[in-house]
Amino acid sequence: MADTILILGNGFDLAMGRKTSYKDFLEFAEKLFPIPDKEYENFLNKHDISTEKYKDNLYLRYIRENRTTLGENWSNLEIMISQLAEAIVFFKLNPDKLYRKGGFLYPNLSDSFCREMNEEDNSTSKIFIGRIFSELYKKQQWEKLERGLVISKLNNEFIRNLDLLTELLEIYLSYRDYIDFEVAPIIPSETVLDAIDEISKASVISFNYTHTPNKLYKIPLEKIHFIHGEIDLKRRKHNINTMVFGIEDKGTEINSDLIPYQKFYQRVVKETGNTYERFFDQEFDISNGIPRIVKNIIIFGHSVDPLDKEIFEKCFKLVDNKYYQSRFIFTYFNETAKRSIIKNLAIILGKDELVELTG
Repeated sequence: MADTILILGNGFDLAMGRKTSYKDFLEFAEKLFPIPDKEYENFLNKHDISTEKYKDNLYLRYIRENRTTLGENWSNLEIMISQLAEAIVFFKLNPDKLYRKGGFLYPNLSDSFCREMNEEDNSTSKIFIGRIFSELYKKQQWEKLERGLVISKLNNEFIRNLDLLTELLEIYLSYRDYIDFEVAPIIPSETVLDAIDEISKASVISFNYTHTPNKLYKIPLEKIHFIHGEIDLKRRKHNINTMVFGIEDKGTEINSDLIPYQKFYQRVVKETGNTYERFFDQEFDISNGIPRIVKNIIIFGHSVDPLDKEIFEKCFKLVDNKYYQSRFIFTYFNETAKRSIIKNLAIILGKDELVELTG
């Protein structure tokens, strides 16, 4: 007897032929302004959605200005959020980069400052934060505020824009569900998942926000744990957007300035829970000679990026059980993806444990 646990990443929807890539989302966002494309307008009207508050989003603006260097993967977007958050902390820790003139506080955007920043890591985001600081400084009338309070207000503005970006992503993915499962139902692509017997009985840990496993494989929603929340425009289950969209904590100490951007914090605030841990539970009775049960844990469409290190570490810990056997099966698109997964596993597990497990 074998139990199956599926761990699905963003690549799962793409493999099913769905337009849920980073590039697709950005194209959607660009087509909303100044007037939404007709293909989106009916959907927005149907759900009584006004897009005005998503206009000029600071993160989308940063992407537009630096798209060639950011890359085209969702993980690059998370890296961008991390860079901007750390740039704000930089100004908080380096108040000398702000100066007073005539009783007013200004960000230092001089040529010498920009040259200095270009010589440091994360220079692009620091210069961008400086420019946004300057714009908001005048617009929000922060002139007479103390330095610490000004930086706090700047930070709050970026947190607010991150919430709006997450809302916009929910709108887009809900639109895709509407198109792919109601208007023009997709024919799913063939994948290695087709080889799984009784896949509808599998348990799923999904890093996606969509209900694709339920729609295509009839896996009951109660057997799917949306570890980063799920789309729910009609708020049937929750009265808030539960989608987690942020960064992982890089260290063991909590940085209070970065907490609102971090996934662990958002998971707690949005109550996404840890019910997935029960998928690894197993009843057994050695006295009656019941054989060990093999759990196949299949990772599909996930690069095992260290941004999700915390969850994968937990999964490996949960299967460290002498009463049943388990095996992790990592699927990959090509040789480059395979090498990337191995590299990421080495970061998460350490080289010695990785060699032991693969051996």
